[in-house]
Amino acid sequence: MHLLIEKSIKSAASYFQDFFIHEYTKVSYLHQVHPSVKILCTFALILLSIATFDGRRIALVLISLYLLAFNIGLDVRILFKRSILFAAFSFLIVLPISVFERNYVYLFLFPLRVFSSISALQLFILTTRFSEILYGLKKLKIPETMINVIWLTYRYAISMFRDLLNILVAREARRLKTSSHLDTLKGGSKALGLFLLRSFETAEKIEMAMNSRGRGISYDGNYSSGLFYIIYTAGVAAWWMML
Repeated sequence: MHLLIEKSIKSAASYFQDFFIHEYTKVSYLHQVHPSVKILCTFALILLSIATFDGRRIALVLISLYLLAFNIGLDVRILFKRSILFAAFSFLIVLPISVFERNYVYLFLFPLRVFSSISALQLFILTTRFSEILYGLKKLKIPETMINVIWLTYRYAISMFRDLLNILVAREARRLKTSSHLDTLKGGSKALGLFLLRSFETAEKIEMAMNSRGRGISYDGNYSSGLFYIIYTAGVAAWWMML
């Protein structure tokens, strides 16, 4: 049982470390669209996903997202893997309520809404570097303080999950035999203490790096206007309203 818990924590750390990672293998059409346009279109697609409990409308948004991802050359399997965990978790959350109230339609529609909205978010993340996201927020006149908070949260979150994953992999590599529950508790407490120490060290290193390089957030690049993406999103929204 304790080995299953360790593997679950390791898998979760690996998943959340990769959740915010941009797809660098290919440069597609969406990679070249201006970040502020992608932010607005992604927000519109997420809004269409969560603003209804009509299965046809949710399916329309979901199919449109994966059709777009396939057409621009993204690996739809990666998009699916990054989104399905949240849908499964939401399914488990609403399962007791839906069974108690005998509302089995809600049991499937709510996770589908979550899956569609997370897929839209992941499509945005896979085609946009984090520096470009901040650049797009800056162009949309988002307050500088909020942008700095988002930037710091991202940096610390990535470092935290990377350190946690490294500690778990190191423990697994040093294990010569199956440990007992007591040994697992002792080793887990040591790993937790090491994780806290590394968190403080990482925070200090990040602070020193920001002070040495400057805290200003700037990014310049040549982007397309994203007219096709705007028309595509508007077409999905129009079809959504006609259903």
